[in-house]
Amino acid sequence: MESPAAGLDSLTDDAVLSSITAIGDEQRALDARRVTLAGELAYRSRESLGSEGMARRAGHSRVGSFLAELWGITTGEAIRLCDVGLATRCGSALDGAPLPPRYPSVGSAIAARALGVDAAAVIVRELESAGRGCSNESRLVAEKALVDHCGNFTVREVQSLARQVRDRLDQDGTEPRDELRRSRRALKIFTTPDGMVKLDWIMPPEIGGLVKAGIDAIVSDQLRQAREPDGMPDDRILPQLRSDAAEQVFRHAATCSSPGGDLPAFTLVVRMTLDSLLSNTGVAEIDGVGASISAATARRLAAESEFIPLVLDGAGEVLDLGRAKRLFTRAQKIALAERDGGCAVGGCSCPPSYAEAHHISWWNHGGESNLDNGVLLCSFHHHRVHDDGWEIEVRQGIPYFIPPPWVDPARRARRGGRVRWAEADEAEDRSCS
Repeated sequence: MESPAAGLDSLTDDAVLSSITAIGDEQRALDARRVTLAGELAYRSRESLGSEGMARRAGHSRVGSFLAELWGITTGEAIRLCDVGLATRCGSALDGAPLPPRYPSVGSAIAARALGVDAAAVIVRELESAGRGCSNESRLVAEKALVDHCGNFTVREVQSLARQVRDRLDQDGTEPRDELRRSRRALKIFTTPDGMVKLDWIMPPEIGGLVKAGIDAIVSDQLRQAREPDGMPDDRILPQLRSDAAEQVFRHAATCSSPGGDLPAFTLVVRMTLDSLLSNTGVAEIDGVGASISAATARRLAAESEFIPLVLDGAGEVLDLGRAKRLFTRAQKIALAERDGGCAVGGCSCPPSYAEAHHISWWNHGGESNLDNGVLLCSFHHHRVHDDGWEIEVRQGIPYFIPPPWVDPARRARRGGRVRWAEADEAEDRSCS
């Protein structure tokens, strides 16, 4: 049998990319069929059938493990396929009349190869977690809006958008969610067989943001020192850097009776709308933490900690300083972090603490130190932009990256920055009207 890799060496880069795209399209067509069959298997294995369900008859207590065995996939993937399949499967009333699926837009998008299974599973999971106050009509409007706008986003970006929409549908449920999360906090300490000590720490988002910001501040400071001309080379990987940073925090706590010392100061940015700040309702977000918290929790955090409340659409410090200063100010970097979410290149997970503010039009070429001429980039992408000839444009507050001709002859702009849900409020308004 001929090897699948036979002849690949003779293909051009464009031909390889074209083949990858074609395979992806074929995979989505196959996934549409897999979802349909998984949903049917899940329905015929539902708990109400008891021992008569297909999975039980095959000796499996759960349909996920049964499907995983049949297709040779992980149980997690099998469960996602079953969940999406059930959510997009047409039902039937007691009299046998057909009923529409619970998530018709997701089902149509999968069938049309416009939405992948993982992204579909995220949409279903997040909308299903909305509280009792969310009507079926509101959920359907939100589902269609998400499907219409998420076709070209990564799964991680879809998750961020879906959570934003869920919180807008279920603002009354945010504070109870905060209380439930806090009740689940736990820190377990294990000794492994080889003598290492392992910590398993589960914490609510507001504490996770505080801990992550503190550790990342130390790591960022160490990385910055290593980049200095006379800095010592540092070959530690990121998990090792974070472990050493956490150790530094605890050594400081054990040996210093007062705050400060040799630990770098850090900023915790909590984002909310002006209405949420004034009314104490709605939701807030913490930089570096995917889950949202209630505005009330954010206000309590403000009373207990030193953090910067970044109020959207509110009056704030003047950020555009023209050419009065070469370097971006702290306030500007916070605003860039709010806009870009970290390194602005699409798909890069580098957080704001590891990114630097970069002049799109270079300072020595007349570029100004203002937000429209600034973008956050990690060290790797900063070098790629400079060395490979990428261009950057900020369009209506969104950074776009234009590749050089050798990457894309058509030079089609690629969206970057933080993915937002500008249409969520419109969808909510339509669902409530």
